[in-house]
Order: sequence, then structure tokens, then C-alpha cells
Amino acid sequence: MTLLTYKVGSLILIKNKDSIMNKLLTTLAAGLVATLSLTSANAVEFKGGVTMQSAAYYANVQEQLKDSGRVTNDEALAAFSYGSVFGEVKFEEAYGISFGLEYTPESIEIEKAIRYIQTSTGGAVAGQDTLNGEQHVAAEVEDMMTIYMGVPVMETGLTVKVGYMQASLKTKEVLATGSTYGDVDLEGMTASVYYDGDLGANVFYRIEGGINTFDDIKVTGSEIGSAGYNKITAELGGVVGKASLGVKF
Repeated sequence: MTLLTYKVGSLILIKNKDSIMNKLLTTLAAGLVATLSLTSANAVEFKGGVTMQSAAYYANVQEQLKDSGRVTNDEALAAFSYGSVFGEVKFEEAYGISFGLEYTPESIEIEKAIRYIQTSTGGAVAGQDTLNGEQHVAAEVEDMMTIYMGVPVMETGLTVKVGYMQASLKTKEVLATGSTYGDVDLEGMTASVYYDGDLGANVFYRIEGGINTFDDIKVTGSEIGSAGYNKITAELGGVVGKASLGVKF
């Protein structure tokens, strides 16, 4: 079930994320190389499983129209449930550090929203005032891949997890302005804490909670107007809770 609300608000953008994610990727790669060099083959544990997730995402969106140049700011809050699969390797001799890969086919799905704008041409839309244009806007985040590292917190049974995410934003719109938007590649970071418990010799469960945050999303419309191109800038991030069931060997 998706819950979606809008209200007018101010735009707050997070800057300089590229350098942070580059550092994260470098740290993940360096950590994997160092861990492999310190671990023998017989001290490796493999895990894999399925995950059900519930997430609440916040989006802050600014749009500039190509004809009027008018700028609008919207805020959206939405809740989603979706599934994913993961696989990881744990190095017992390297303090139990693990590295993994998680794949989510479909995660965020923003259901169609309809709003009306005053077009520069006064174009008519059936059933609406002749000064208004009808905007149908929808989007989906698909094929999200996450590479991550888990570091145990001493003997507490908890593990701190940090990772790098990539996904595709599929835009779906019918706009009175005549513009279309292409799909966008997303990058982001995730940070969480999880606990693993045994259900048998080779079966485990995992409870996890954390945050996901994506780079600022910037897209430009396909058609130029008197004030330039339609432009959309958005900030996207949220909290997530996960429950996983898996096997280990």
C-alpha cells in the first residue's frame, strides 16, 4: 500500500554527495582486499536469503516550467513494502567482517498524481478550465543494487552495515507542457544495524533497521520554451525496516 501526500514547502538540497560516495566505494574496496589478505579459505562463511522491507521515504521536489519560468516546490511522504534477495560472505578470522550484495527488483513506486497548471497558450483540457493544463506524473525506482560491508559490534550480536546503492528511476508522465523526461540513474548510500539469530544449524533470521539516502535527482524536459527547459530537482531519502530469512554454510 502506498500513501502519498503533497504540500508546498521549501527546497533543501544535500550537496557534495559525490565525494562522500567515492570515499565509501574506496573504503569498501580497500576493506575487501585487506580482509581477503588476512583470511584463510576455511574461515569463510557464506550467507544468502530473502528480505521483506517496509520503508518510508521523503521527497522534496522543485520544478521550473519552460514557458512561464514559474518555480514550484512540493514535499511528498510515502510508505512502501517490497522484497529483495541478498548474498554475502563473512570472514571469521577478520573479526567477522562481511561483504554482500543485495538486489531489489522494484522498490519505490510513486502512484500517478494529477495537478493542474496554467499553460502559456491557454490550452484546453477536456472537462477543465481552458486556462489550465493537466499534468499526470508517476515514477518507479527499479533494479536497485546495493554492495555493503558489515562490521560486528564487539560481542553484542549487532552488526553495523554501510553500503553503496545504484538504481534506475523510470519516469512515467503525460504533461500538458508537452515535455517528457528520460529515465535517470540513481546513486545513494545506506547505513543500518542488524541482528542475526539462529533457527537451526544452517538457517538464520535477521532483523534490521536503517536509513537510505540518494544523490540529488536532476532531470531536464525534452522541449524548450520561452523560459528554457522544464527542470526538476529532487531530494530523496528515508528510513527502512527489514526482516530476512536465510541459509548459511
